[in-house]
Amino acid sequence: MLNSKGFTLIELMIVVVIIGILAAIASPNFIAMQDRAREASVKANMHSFQLAIEDFAVKNTGTYPVAGDNAAVLANLPSGNWPKNPFTGANDACTWAADPAAQGIFGANPCATTGYTIKGFGKTALLTLTLTNG
Repeated sequence: MLNSKGFTLIELMIVVVIIGILAAIASPNFIAMQDRAREASVKANMHSFQLAIEDFAVKNTGTYPVAGDNAAVLANLPSGNWPKNPFTGANDACTWAADPAAQGIFGANPCATTGYTIKGFGKTALLTLTLTNG
């Protein structure tokens, strides 16, 4: 056995342990990065919603939409559909006159024909970004 080549069991186990440690360090950072990306997507959806509301107001002599104008706002969105919820993948409708209470949902609260405030819900709470016409 003077010419035997290869790795010993101990060397292989050390490599596996090192890879395990690196994976344990990297996975929480990866998960946190995914959550931040999803929340950024919610903020982008909120901005698209704001643009649809402003487009509605331009077409309606400065009058902003309220809950009954949901379909008209939807028609002003680029695809004609509600943006995809980054947490569920569904095309969820927005909320009107109530704070969003589920991941990825956004909505206008308060909303009146003279103004609006758009809020979005992130992973665990309302996002700090609030869009308003004022």
